[in-house]
Amino acid sequence: MQKFSFGVSDLTSFDKPAGEYIMEPTGVAKRGRALAANLTKTMPPDMLAGLCVVAFDAAGNLATVVPLTTVH
Repeated sequence: MQKFSFGVSDLTSFDKPAGEYIMEPTGVAKRGRALAANLTKTMPPDMLAGLCVVAFDAAGNLATVVPLTTVH
């Protein structure tokens, strides 16, 4: 088990994580997709443009990026 920090970013700033989870590395992408799905249900679509759910491991390495809107 490892600690991963999740947050919402426009990919230009990664200032503050929104939450931290202790989990297996294999579950990070799935957790990111679940967080993104939840956000898209609760936020207006025009606020989601350009945002992603990002996760970093304890060493600061990028673990996953999940766009909140469709990438064209």
